[in-house]
Amino acid sequence: MTNVLPLPIYPAKPTGYDLEILKQAKALIPGNILIQPVRAVLGSPGRIIALREKPYWVCDYAFIPKPTVESFKSALEWALELKEDARGITVIKVLKEIFGEHTREL
Repeated sequence: MTNVLPLPIYPAKPTGYDLEILKQAKALIPGNILIQPVRAVLGSPGRIIALREKPYWVCDYAFIPKPTVESFKSALEWALELKEDARGITVIKVLKEIFGEHTREL
């Protein structure tokens, strides 16, 4: 049985050009990881890819203001936790900005 990972995309499931470059970016990532793009919503599991706009709730996300194959590849590797990227926005980063660097994740 093959495991397919949901890939939350904000603000909507990609179509057209965005879906095409997602497919091209996915093809550049080694391995047999299967993904299913879905619309990100409050409470979506895992890391989110945000296309052209940021989620209105606090979550872990990779923001892609101008999608390209390369930017999608980097975001996808981060979202799938294959590589870390300092550009990824995490809940702890947001909380540290609000409450200070002494904030810790439990």
